[in-house]
Order: sequence, then structure tokens, then C-alpha cells
Amino acid sequence: MQRPEDVRLTIPVPHSTTATAGAASAFLLRRIAYRAGAYAPGIQEHLFFELQQQGIGGSIESVGEWFKRTVGSLQEIGYRFSGRRVAERTPGILAWVREGAGYRGAVLPASYKKLHSGNGEDVAPYAVGLGIDRIDGAAKDDLVLVDPWPGVGKPDRVTVPPALESAHREGNYHALIFYWAGWA
Repeated sequence: MQRPEDVRLTIPVPHSTTATAGAASAFLLRRIAYRAGAYAPGIQEHLFFELQQQGIGGSIESVGEWFKRTVGSLQEIGYRFSGRRVAERTPGILAWVREGAGYRGAVLPASYKKLHSGNGEDVAPYAVGLGIDRIDGAAKDDLVLVDPWPGVGKPDRVTVPPALESAHREGNYHALIFYWAGWA
């Protein structure tokens, strides 16, 4: 017999070359809400879709501004998100997201070339997400790197690569963090 915890929703990672910060944020906000038991696709999908547009999702600065304008609307419909900008080294952010057990996520500006060496293309500005999810074929959820533009035929959720520290340094260790701050 199937239990409620046996059912698992797979949330797709939006792919974008022009709004990587917004695409990563949209995925993380959906995933955090799902973990909190509050994700129900509906009117908020319009709000999350806004993040995938170049003007709003092009950088962590513009995503942060969107979040300030929109967090009240999200909270009115039961999404208890909080978020803020931080300047923290990569290991500290990785530990913070991991300790959140799925109720936290971070978006890091990074160097596309350092994360995808040998790819030949460049995406700037570029950002990736960090969250708790299950990589295809894995038995349990773990810390993953969410890549809104991994390249053709490459997975968009992978284990955190060693090159992330160097790539994040290119973004001056800035990050936008999101977390669940209440009950659904």
C-alpha cells in the first residue's frame, strides 16, 4: 500500500540563458513550498513565472527587488517565505542550506566558464541555486546544485561540484537566500 510520503512531485528546473538567477529562484521557491506542504500550483505560478523573464530574473539584485515587492502577496496566499541578500563564503552557504533540510535555498552568482569549463559558450550574468532535492536515480534527497543552463543534454540538478567555490568567488561571494518562516 502506498503512503503519502511515497508520492513525490518532480518540479522541473526552468531553463534560461538570460534569467538564470530568476529561474533558479523560481525552482527553489517552489521546492521549499513543496517541502513545507504548501505547494499547490495555481495563481502563484504567475508570480514564479515573472522570475523567468530577463528584466526580473537577470541578476540576484533584480530577483531581490522582485522578492521585496512580491513577498506580501505570497504570504497572503499562505507561502511563508523570507529572504535576504548575504555575502558569505561558499562553505558557509552550503552548510546553511543543508541544515535547513529542504526549508532553505540559496542563489549564487557564479562564473559560467568556471563551472562549465570546456563548454565553449559563456552566459553572463549567470547564477545557480542550492537546495535539497533528489538527483535522478538517487534514493534520498540531498544537497544539489540547480543549474538553469547546464548545456544541451546535461542534467540541471547535480551534486555540488568542487569548482563551485571558485565560480562563486567570481560573484564576490554574494548570495540571495530564501527560507520558510512559518506554518502552511
